[in-house]
Amino acid sequence: PNRSIQPGQKPSISETSPRDLSLLPAFATDALSIQPLSPSSFLLHAQQLDGFPDVSAYTASDIFAGSTVLFVPAASALSAYDIKYELSAHITVEQVQDKLYEIDFRSDPVQRRKRNLMWKQFFLVLKLLMEYQKGTDSPWFPYLASLPRFFSNGPSMTPFCYNCIPSYLTELCQKERATMNQLLMLKSLSANLPHEWLSDETRGNADLWKWAYQIVLTRAVTSASPSTDGDERDVDVDDDDENEHGDLRLLPLADMINHSHEPNVEILHDEYGNAYVQAIRDIPANTPLCRSYGNPANPSYLLARYGFLEEDHPWSFCKLLPGHVTEEMVDLGYHPHRLLFDKTTGDVSEEVWDVLLYLVLGDEDTCGDGGATQRQFHRAHVEGNHEVKAQIHREWYVHTLATLAEHVEEVLRELEVLEE
Repeated sequence: PNRSIQPGQKPSISETSPRDLSLLPAFATDALSIQPLSPSSFLLHAQQLDGFPDVSAYTASDIFAGSTVLFVPAASALSAYDIKYELSAHITVEQVQDKLYEIDFRSDPVQRRKRNLMWKQFFLVLKLLMEYQKGTDSPWFPYLASLPRFFSNGPSMTPFCYNCIPSYLTELCQKERATMNQLLMLKSLSANLPHEWLSDETRGNADLWKWAYQIVLTRAVTSASPSTDGDERDVDVDDDDENEHGDLRLLPLADMINHSHEPNVEILHDEYGNAYVQAIRDIPANTPLCRSYGNPANPSYLLARYGFLEEDHPWSFCKLLPGHVTEEMVDLGYHPHRLLFDKTTGDVSEEVWDVLLYLVLGDEDTCGDGGATQRQFHRAHVEGNHEVKAQIHREWYVHTLATLAEHVEEVLRELEVLEE
């Protein structure tokens, strides 16, 4: 045991405080019944990254594809659904949803999914605060003491930071911070909890709320619907195809696995809520365990949400930002996962060319036919008429190429300004 820990002590959330891993392995295996494949198949490594403590997971033994590297029982996870029932006598989902609707009354599908995610985040945040308040009396103290304190993602940035990064990244970071601020506006609901669960001191600690939110934002996984084989895959909580009825969970130990665009493990959930870290390919000994946090072709998203850049992936989002994205543009492929360019070869995805041409055809000064060709191009795309699409592309290639060149030059000019 770590003898420097005093009875009643609370974990420090200071950015420079070391992450205490001394109690975590024994707590995970003995108290939580989390089971690694073998004693050497799931190990933790602490290091300094850019001057701040970082923790990663690795294996010291060979692991075959399909093996369960780590098993996390349902009872060992912090589950938004479980916490919802635990607190239902004091705070209900309906109360949280109503408050969120007061904050932002839009009722489009995007806002509905966002609210459905945020109530789960809110209950997880409350649970972290309640356990934090107990200090060493909390059974979760070893887990809380192991969690990060420093964050460099969108919610942690200041207005000055936004002046130092490109416009698309600024937009994503501001959205992340706005979402955090909306969740913090739910603090008034926490007054419904008994004082012994959440004291006025804890409830009024803004830094503590932000820390708990950052833990949930960067570490919680959402489970998808059961598949035909009875398993559920974890999905990125910002994914458009997210199952909005799935649970949101914090998985001790499993949440120490870092990101890679070439993951070697994934997290599966069964119908009972148990989680399995499963190898998706053979993993040699002394290899870091990595999973995917999101599409690496959109590094700006990874920075805004998680606070890191993955620069070695060959593809990147082209950061085309029209004033208004229409349904027709979405049909043509307007999405950060599809508007791509290859950083090594300069190749541009078909979706970039399609969206650029659609914008060109909508410019009355350039096309001048009241949008007739634009509508014809979109209809050809929807109907799969590749010949008509190709013909329109050939006729307007010079204009499309000029628009692409103008976009690239604009991005380069922006980067020059930021470098100054």
